[in-house]
Parts: sequence; structure tokens; C-alpha cells
Amino acid sequence: MDPTESLRRNQYRTTSHHQLDGRPLLLRGGNMDGRQMTAKVGVGERLFCGEGPWSIAGMYLVTAEDTVDGDGVHRNVAVPAFA
Repeated sequence: MDPTESLRRNQYRTTSHHQLDGRPLLLRGGNMDGRQMTAKVGVGERLFCGEGPWSIAGMYLVTAEDTVDGDGVHRNVAVPAFA
């Protein structure tokens, strides 16, 4: 399908318009301060990073701030969603 062609009724895309890859994260603040993880999440989205049952303390917000860890991996900083 030509990307410039508009979609017709009852037709759908075979690939998503916006695909997310695993984003490396560095958690700053809260109970999980300093931990690293990878998640399929966009900047500005909330993510549960806690262990065990869901709780507000495990919710983090992914920021656009980028940092490089000791292994040279670029990681987005995630901060507690509810402070």
C-alpha cells in the first residue's frame, strides 16, 4: 500500500503508525531509585515499575531527560509519578 494513499472504509494498517521499541530507563527517586530497566513506553507515559502487587509507590513517569550509564547505554530518566 502506498503510504500517501488514504485508507478506505473497512481497511486497516498492517503495521502500527507509531511503534515503540524497548526504551532503556533509569529510575530516579522513590523506592526503586537507581534501578535500570527496559520497557516499551513513550516519553510522558506512566509505567508501573514496582515488584509485587500494584501500588502508587511503584508508578513512574518517563521523562525526556537522557543520561548515559556506566556501560555507555543512553537511558531515559523515570521519576515517581506521584510525589
